[in-house]
Amino acid sequence: MPVRKRHARRVERADFPVSPELREAFDAYIASEPRQPASAWPEFVWLADLLEEAGAPVQTLLAGCVCWHPRAGGVAMPGEMAVYRRLVA
Repeated sequence: MPVRKRHARRVERADFPVSPELREAFDAYIASEPRQPASAWPEFVWLADLLEEAGAPVQTLLAGCVCWHPRAGGVAMPGEMAVYRRLVA
């Protein structure tokens, strides 16, 4: 009898090294208040730069979307949630 395996099609995974500096930037990002435009949000810029250096799957076409923020009030894209989950883990 064949075994059915469940596969969540919406789940994306992000695999990149998480350095202590990246963890510190992420903690500062989560502790900060979201600002618009994102270019005026220093914690966002710091985290974005470090994620890009680490090779995280940052989609540049999302106009500043790097990582989901719990207080941002928006809907998270699958790629953003994958990066967020990797940094939380």
